[in-house]
Amino acid sequence: MKILFITPTPADISAFGVRILSAYLKREGYQTESVFLPGGTEQLRFDQEFVYHYDKRIMNQIVELGKKSDIVGISFMSQYLDRAIQITSAIKKSTNTTVIWGGVHSTAKPEESLQYADMVCLYEGEEALMELLRKISAGTDYYDTRNIWFKKNGGIVKNDSRPYLQDLDSLPFFDFDLDGHYILDPVKNEIVRMKEEHLKRHLPRLSYFHNQFKITYRTMTSRGCPHRCTYCASSFMGTLRRRSVDNVIAELVEIRRKYPFIEMINFFDDTFFAAPTRYFEEFGEAYKKHIGLPFHAQCSPTTVNEKKLDCLIDAGLVFTEMGIQTGSERTQKLYNRMVANDKVLEAAHLIHKYRSKLLPPNYHIILDNPWETEEDVRETLQLILQLPRPFGKLCIASLIFFPGTELYKRAKAEGLIKDEFTDIYRKPFIYPSGTYLNYLVYLSGLRYVPQWLLKFLSTRTLIKLFSRKGLTGFYEGLYRITELVQLVRKGATALFIGDFGRISRYVKRAK
Repeated sequence: MKILFITPTPADISAFGVRILSAYLKREGYQTESVFLPGGTEQLRFDQEFVYHYDKRIMNQIVELGKKSDIVGISFMSQYLDRAIQITSAIKKSTNTTVIWGGVHSTAKPEESLQYADMVCLYEGEEALMELLRKISAGTDYYDTRNIWFKKNGGIVKNDSRPYLQDLDSLPFFDFDLDGHYILDPVKNEIVRMKEEHLKRHLPRLSYFHNQFKITYRTMTSRGCPHRCTYCASSFMGTLRRRSVDNVIAELVEIRRKYPFIEMINFFDDTFFAAPTRYFEEFGEAYKKHIGLPFHAQCSPTTVNEKKLDCLIDAGLVFTEMGIQTGSERTQKLYNRMVANDKVLEAAHLIHKYRSKLLPPNYHIILDNPWETEEDVRETLQLILQLPRPFGKLCIASLIFFPGTELYKRAKAEGLIKDEFTDIYRKPFIYPSGTYLNYLVYLSGLRYVPQWLLKFLSTRTLIKLFSRKGLTGFYEGLYRITELVQLVRKGATALFIGDFGRISRYVKRAK
């Protein structure tokens, strides 16, 4: 049997779910092909809502690839639902090929997903897909395959879930072969066979010292997350499991041999620092000996400590980012992120202690929480203003009630979700709403805005004065103007240091 995987992705094409499934099935002798459809915010075509539209030409190419396959698997997260529907509709309209959906969204909303797909895979898909393909190949009944739900005779067959895979070392490495891989080329505006030049272009370029950006390979050393945040899909996608150091190093040795142009590694685990210190002692020694490339990794206030930083920096760590989310104790309880502000600042100052060896860190904040008061947001702003300077970037997200999360269930029960497409799937999570406090939080992440000015502007008197109704459009306009200023500053920096490639890549992505 032949299976075609399709994945709408952000601008980079890591697509861990599709790549591990493809590798797993290839190892078992099945033929797979994969189509990567990268599209960042630069490529969105906005109508009245944030809806991404693929050209008819692209859809026709996908349909032709689908015709040659026995099954088409589409893996995506909730914010890509519109794209998955477009792809599925085009395939179902013109072919008889079976379509199965997988990924976080299908796990959270299997019944909704079956309005479009023939099957959905919940949770982990390696063993489930293998069993499904073997049964189909043998001509035996497959409707009892665990982890997979089916449409059948106008109804839904709901199967039990499998235990989570515990031995991650038993899995193959992510499929980064070029053979059988296709990509949407934004320059030609067509799907082409993946070549090394496409991989170079779409692998992320992450920051390094002296305003340099390096071609980066992303990987994950674990599944699951130690935290159970009420806003995050990781809370229902399995317990934390980790690959061995030897397994991780073997993967990186192979990827370096295959693609010598890779200059940096990004460990994309939800919280890479969650491993025990002894793991990093072993990891640091092996990584330094066999890999030797600089790397990025994510931490959280409760997982970072001095011994871990010593091991990782010695091995090549040059950047880390940390989730703060809120400075309000009331909101911390709501998010199940009970980390006192003192602990957050302690972790931030610890990272700052290594400022001669690390790039300034990024911090993550969530805004637009309907249960927060102005005082809650002000507390978050006050916490940000206490963070040691400089830091790299304040990554601000607008709270989205992603299906399957505890906050989704609460928002649904309270009637805060009127239309799931408008209120969730098409809601831009990187653009906070136009309020005075939101704009101050945004400004607090800009290095050139004086802290004394922000402290003055965040007094309760001025908050009350400038938070009047009817000013939403004004603050949204200020936000766009400031973003434009930021873009010009980045462009000017790139020109000043002679990084014309960065400008060229941005223009190509924006086409």
